[in-house]
Amino acid sequence: MTPSDDPVISNLPEDYNGSSIHSFCVLPWLHRFVNLGGEVQLCCTAEEFDHSYIRQDSRQPINITDGLSDEQIGATRHMRDIRLAMLKGDWPAACERCRLTESMGGCSRRQAENQHFERHIPWILENTDEKGFAPVRIRSRDYRLGNLCNLRCRMCHPRASKLLMDEWNEVARPRLRIGADLAHEYENMTWFHSSQLWDDFTAHCRDLEHLHFAGGEPLIIPEVQKALEICVEQGVAGNIELTFNTNVTRIPARHRELWPQFKSVNLLCSIDAYGELNDYIRYPAKWIRLARNLDIIDQQHEALNLGSATLSVTVQIYNIFHLHELIDYCHERFGFIRAMPNLVHLSIPDYFNVQHLPEDLKHLAIERLNSLREKLTLSGATGGLNQIDSVLAYINMGEYSPYLMSEFKRVTGIFDRLRGESIKQLVPELKPLMDGHGQPGKANDWFKLTLSHAKWLGGKIRSRIQG
Repeated sequence: MTPSDDPVISNLPEDYNGSSIHSFCVLPWLHRFVNLGGEVQLCCTAEEFDHSYIRQDSRQPINITDGLSDEQIGATRHMRDIRLAMLKGDWPAACERCRLTESMGGCSRRQAENQHFERHIPWILENTDEKGFAPVRIRSRDYRLGNLCNLRCRMCHPRASKLLMDEWNEVARPRLRIGADLAHEYENMTWFHSSQLWDDFTAHCRDLEHLHFAGGEPLIIPEVQKALEICVEQGVAGNIELTFNTNVTRIPARHRELWPQFKSVNLLCSIDAYGELNDYIRYPAKWIRLARNLDIIDQQHEALNLGSATLSVTVQIYNIFHLHELIDYCHERFGFIRAMPNLVHLSIPDYFNVQHLPEDLKHLAIERLNSLREKLTLSGATGGLNQIDSVLAYINMGEYSPYLMSEFKRVTGIFDRLRGESIKQLVPELKPLMDGHGQPGKANDWFKLTLSHAKWLGGKIRSRIQG
């Protein structure tokens, strides 16, 4: 396609990147995200939403194994509709997480990417026609090259860590258990062995400005190392900013050799709590090893060619009462690693979602977060306070669910039994919930649970219909 002489819009509002003012995002023009099963999606921030799966005009979701080119993917009606909606300021259904983040005062992925790729925006406006067509200009790629991982995080799924397979079927309700065929698929992912994938990557890596990997655990996935070596062999590594979501249990020697050949490397370190509580959530991680690797990152960042390193915390019921311990540790321990972690709201599994806590526990969590905010403000450490504000707003956006809290108790109890652990010892604030929630024998309790379950199920159905 040649650049259009009739762009759909010649400019954006001056404040287009302000919170909740406009929906424009550069990613549908510049970015390609391939998920764990080879699915082509809009971006990883939207991956939980059905509308993020890019579809052919036949409505069939696109997989990387279909062999479609970037030009063919970009020309689908789905992609064109998303572009047009964003240019008009309408929020696509897949972009709900960014819309929600901005509505709570946080900085969304949309805003960050617009700032990072701002110099491409004039080109986008000049080259997008009234039907949403635009020439291929992929400058950022994000890959999940399989589900090889060395951890079994409680909020994860076997699709992202195949080590979870056996425990998942002990924990999951019957309708969600993984059958033999799907288990075999999860255990034997091979789409990333495709010669076409690597031929295409080799041909187009010279266009890249940004390359991101998550997992699984990307630092132990052989194909991630292969991609880095291709960039080096093609002589384009120096043009590319690398980013990883990593559990930092390992920093392989080969990666330490490769990273300095890239423009820069940025790490999002998945750490969910300080000390033993992190090991509990992200089993079988060992804090002593993680602390050592974080110190290496902090102290050897120049040798590793790191541009930034940030802890990425999945905020959930297990850690909501003790976030202050990890944030205090970051402020006291590190000089290079950012003092304020990136606080990510967990939405699924919804039985781990802090929005559904009983009101007394919500009040306790809010009280602790407010105390942390006040402490940081008094000490002059005000960077990132908007993230705490965003968590506070998020907690208050949902309501207590007896059904989901009974599920939290059931799932946690099974995990604790299988792993020989106890949430009541690590997080005594949750002891009343574990001891008293959903006890059988009272007809009124069963009625409340049934009503709560029906309400939850209705919400899931509405959400599915809406995207």
